[in-house]
Amino acid sequence: MTIQIGSGYIGSPNLEKSEANQEVVPPPPQTWTMKYSFYKFSFSNDQECHVSINGGDPIYLRAGQGFQMDAHDSPITSFKISESGITYNFLGAHK
Repeated sequence: MTIQIGSGYIGSPNLEKSEANQEVVPPPPQTWTMKYSFYKFSFSNDQECHVSINGGDPIYLRAGQGFQMDAHDSPITSFKISESGITYNFLGAHK
């Protein structure tokens, strides 16, 4: 038997270009009382950059390295790109 833990998906509608310290996780719909909490998350970057996850210290990603996590990892509520001009896209599954 499987248990459904998610309620939906959200991601980049197109290839995006970052501003300095840009939050990748969008704000939730106005009718929600909580922000997005991703139990699966995938991020692709075309240039080298630093990212901060859930307010943590910056982590270096090589060009094209990307990042992904799943339900075994801590949920993501914030994912920020430190540099401007980084082309990226993301996909997340949320609760």
